[in-house]
Amino acid sequence: MKKILFVEPMGTSSNVFSKYMKIPLLGPVILGTIAKEAGFDVAIINENIIDRRIQVNELLDVDVLCLSCITATVARGKEIAREYKALRKAHGLEAKTIIGGIHASMLPNDVTPYFDQVVVGEAENSILDILSGKIKEKIVYCQRPEDLDSLPIPDFSLIKGSERISNIPVMTSRGCPHHCNFCSVTAMFGKKYRSQSPDRVLREVSRYKKGVIFFIDDNFTANLKRSNEIFDKMIGSGFNRPWTAQVRTEITKRPEFVTKMKRAGCNTVYVGFESVNPKALKDMKKGQDVEDIRRSITSFHNQSILVHGMFVLGFDTDTKSVFKMTKDFCRETGLDYVQYGVLTPIPGSEFYRQIEIEGRFLSKDWSLYDGLHTVFLPKNMVASELQMGMIECFSDFYSYTNGVNDGLKFVFKTIKAVIESLYTKACFPSLHPFIMKFAGKEIIKRWLLENVEYLSRLS
Repeated sequence: MKKILFVEPMGTSSNVFSKYMKIPLLGPVILGTIAKEAGFDVAIINENIIDRRIQVNELLDVDVLCLSCITATVARGKEIAREYKALRKAHGLEAKTIIGGIHASMLPNDVTPYFDQVVVGEAENSILDILSGKIKEKIVYCQRPEDLDSLPIPDFSLIKGSERISNIPVMTSRGCPHHCNFCSVTAMFGKKYRSQSPDRVLREVSRYKKGVIFFIDDNFTANLKRSNEIFDKMIGSGFNRPWTAQVRTEITKRPEFVTKMKRAGCNTVYVGFESVNPKALKDMKKGQDVEDIRRSITSFHNQSILVHGMFVLGFDTDTKSVFKMTKDFCRETGLDYVQYGVLTPIPGSEFYRQIEIEGRFLSKDWSLYDGLHTVFLPKNMVASELQMGMIECFSDFYSYTNGVNDGLKFVFKTIKAVIESLYTKACFPSLHPFIMKFAGKEIIKRWLLENVEYLSRLS
């Protein structure tokens, strides 16, 4: 029986969220589950989850090594493949390496010298023929699965250290009808919105008895009718687990929809606000404005749903004033969490092609493509100003002062909830935003220490 090892390589320097959000890529888990059900001996190692590099003994006894990489981890993926090949050769054993994931799918020629086979696209329909050797092409172009209900429920027990996973990723749809110019989702999964049935979604989430369900769909609520059916089934079945999801601001135009989300168990939403610069929002084709963002935050907070706002800095219409605008906006609107990123030309995006044509790349060291490092020349500021502007935004939000303020708010809200609970059902506040202000501050300090050389070189 062939021994197959799927590996998700370790990412680069920690950000504010990696320490708390060790969420595995679903691709290796679904493909590993398919292979296991077909009779292969399968294991999965996620270096971020075990919090260390893969060891020699874990590589030596493997017939086929499968790497799944995003752009920021592909350099580490190449390193693991070289180590595996050398190790097997030293022991007189055959070795086969395969790479898949979004980076390989967008830039297959970047990885072909390092791997025996490169998988482009969604591999569920092809993985068994690839592992068995029936498909021998160097670059394998895969056909997208149309019936997502036919895919197996991921077997997370295949992951070494799976007990450490506290946020359970669930993907119920693929594809995105929108086309933001800095995003590569449509290039990977297409514009057609493919989705699982509400019954299939409920069947999967009901299996998980521990942890928070995290719907990692790029837009979980793209189809409101389907989402309503999912919420109805959750409520009707007595499903009472907390869950989070990635959504867009537009759903808050229907307050009754947000109310039902809360009733179904939603406690946090991740929203791509992207920018508070109106020109940037227009240029990126996001389909929302600043007022949409404000309204959505208020709407979610009215239902006691925490808001994790995601912002990108460094668009071509951004000047240095965007940093103060963004800091002020996040403070005024009372966001619970924020995630700032430097605009990054991700392979497969329109922005990547634009930067390539204009010759504005500073680096193609893929390990820096994590959204925390400036890798291109911005138009209205120098690269180091963009980099430090992002750090200033992080430091302004994740501060001890904000942590103390959140702590005081938590006390007052708790007292209010206790009083309300005497007369009606009350919603008690979460202590997590308070904790994250302090934890985030410490992680920012560590990131700065780990990136002294990079920051000096950038300046």
